[in-house]
Formats: sequence, structure tokens, C-alpha cells
Amino acid sequence: MKKVISAVSISFLAVAVLVLGRPTIALADDAITASVKTDPALHAMLPKSIQDSGIIKLATDAHYPPCESFAEDNVTMVGWEPDLWNALAKKLGVQVKAESINFDGLIPGVQSGRYDTAMECISDTVEREKQVTFVDLSISINGIFTREDSPITKDPLSLCGLKSGEQKGTTFVQSVTELLSPLCVKNGKPPITTNEFASADATILALLSGRVDFLVNDASAAAYIKKQSSKPVKLIVLDVMPKQIDGFIVKKDNTELADALLAGTKALMDEGVYDRIFDKWDIAALKLKTPGINLVSKGATAN
Repeated sequence: MKKVISAVSISFLAVAVLVLGRPTIALADDAITASVKTDPALHAMLPKSIQDSGIIKLATDAHYPPCESFAEDNVTMVGWEPDLWNALAKKLGVQVKAESINFDGLIPGVQSGRYDTAMECISDTVEREKQVTFVDLSISINGIFTREDSPITKDPLSLCGLKSGEQKGTTFVQSVTELLSPLCVKNGKPPITTNEFASADATILALLSGRVDFLVNDASAAAYIKKQSSKPVKLIVLDVMPKQIDGFIVKKDNTELADALLAGTKALMDEGVYDRIFDKWDIAALKLKTPGINLVSKGATAN
């Protein structure tokens, strides 16, 4: 988070309302971007409309460090994904115009054509692949965040009968309703009560205020959440929770853009740019060895 975003401050939430939906050119890491050379052949793979405009319209929810968040100016986006999408844009010979919206609006926004693509550490699932096409390029590991004094342990049954808080529209909700809570019931324990919130910030505020007992979020955000929380919190990674594959999403019939994004990503991997970005953000464990299209429905796993 680089102390550029407070996930739990009321003042930040007020500012977030102002910047939500504001288009911005998310600035990439200058040194990394400078090392990237545009490939005319890859540029030619893009849809003609993007070649003509020179712009890829991208939607995100810029409140998920280290994936993406707003810098102190509340306009510039920072994170490993802005570094990646801007390096990729240079490789393709275009720019990215990024706009932050609510997470549950990302898929509808791409489906409607308002945005060419979306990226926000979005996990690939079979159900989501029925709505959009995934260009998979990373993995994620979900974890349990709770207050430091919580009795929750690595035993998933320690969650039974408790209240959880997750952002609406995320796979974090499914982790509770389709995996953790059924596990409780199967073992004769009371189910978990799920509470859905409009934003990740709201889930953290609910945790710190005691409204919920725990939340599910990306484990890579642990250092940022701990640093910015007004009360001590801890991360618990459960063995029963699988790793997930993440990537860009594009409209299902936009095969040209999907193929161009995949080819560009492979080029960044071959040139070492992908590794530099992941190493810079200390998320080497989230690298996906081989990127691809709709990998989950093809049987690929991140484990």
C-alpha cells in the first residue's frame, strides 16, 4: 500500500466516493516500462477500433493493494497490475485508460462493451467463463483475516457459527458459502453467517468494529491490511482453501483482443518483464508458469 491508501480510514472512504468512476491513465513503473519495446506484429493483432484509437479502455476496482490502489493524488493507480497492464500496453503500442468502478460492475461493464477489458485480480471460474473470456496470467491465494485476539485457528471448524464479511460479487463469498460453511454443517457444526458488503474497505471496517468475526481476502494483501489497520489483525491460510487462477477479462466474442493480450503477456514473460514486476511487488509466489485462455474450464489448476 506504500502508505498511499488507508483501507480502513473514514477519510479514505470519503475520497473514494469522489474518485470512483473517474477515468485515469494509470502510470506504470518508468524503469520497467522503459525496458519494453513495442512490437508492430502484436499491435496488428489488436481489434481495428483499438488500433485506430490507440486506447484500451480498462475497468478495475482500485482498492486492492498490492493489485491496484490509488496513490496520494487519488488519481494515479499503483500496484503490480497497473505496472503489468501498462508494460503490456507499450508492448502492444497503445495506452490503457483505466477507470475504477465497483467490483460487481466489472463483468457487466465488459459485457456491455463500455470497457474493452477489466483487471482486478479477478479469479477465473467456470461460471464466469460463461459470461466473459479470461486471459489468465497469475494465481491468488485466499486467506482468513481476523482480529489478533480472535480464537480462530488453522482448523476450518473454528469458523463454524461465526459471522464473515466479504465483498459482494467476489469469489470470497463463494469460499464461505460453498466450501467453509458446508464443511461446518457436514461436521455437525453451526453454519457460518455470511455478510456481503459493497467494498473491500467496508469488510475491513466491519471486522475492526466487531460486526463480523472474520473476512476472506487475498493473502497477498496481508502486509498492507496489517499496516493500515487501526487494530492488530492476523492472517490465517487454511489448507482447505485452494489457489485460484486470475487474469484479464474480455467480451466473449472479442477473440482478437484476448489473443493480443495473451501474446503480449507471453512476450513480457520471455523478456523477463513479468518477473521484474512480480519481484518488485514481492509476489513471486503468485506467478503463473504458463498463461492461457479460460484455463479453468480446460482443467488447469494453480496448485
